[in-house]
Amino acid sequence: MIFVAVGTQFPFDRLIENMDEWAANNDEEVIAQIAGGEYTPQHIKWQRFLDAEQYNQAINDASVFVSHAGMGNIISARNHNTPIIVMNRQFELGEHRNNHQADGVKWMAKLSGVYAAPTQAELYTLLCDTDALQVTSNNETENLDKLVSFLGTYIKKGSTD
Repeated sequence: MIFVAVGTQFPFDRLIENMDEWAANNDEEVIAQIAGGEYTPQHIKWQRFLDAEQYNQAINDASVFVSHAGMGNIISARNHNTPIIVMNRQFELGEHRNNHQADGVKWMAKLSGVYAAPTQAELYTLLCDTDALQVTSNNETENLDKLVSFLGTYIKKGSTD
């Protein structure tokens, strides 16, 4: 099963549409948390929001976690030793208030078990070979701390510009 989550603050219809299209052409079960998006998936099981227990159970049951490039989801994937594919929201498409996810995804992809898929093509390439995705590792605490620091600095800088 593939679990998809977009967080709770912003919708991410582009990711949900991509996953819905992929699911229409593949046999893998896909379950998604879609937040307040306008797009209604036709080929995946979905809920707008999950409580903490449902969310943790979905990550635990998933062979792969697909997510927006949010630190909370990356940390959750690492805690569950589940590989995670991250697609960043794009400021230019009106998906976020700045481009911190685009900048942060470069760092994220350096962590074991974290795979960047900024485009539909890259997402589909990773989804077509999920057996090759390595699980996340908590042995890289220093790198994760650096990433959290980087994102915190970037977000603070962006909010004052």
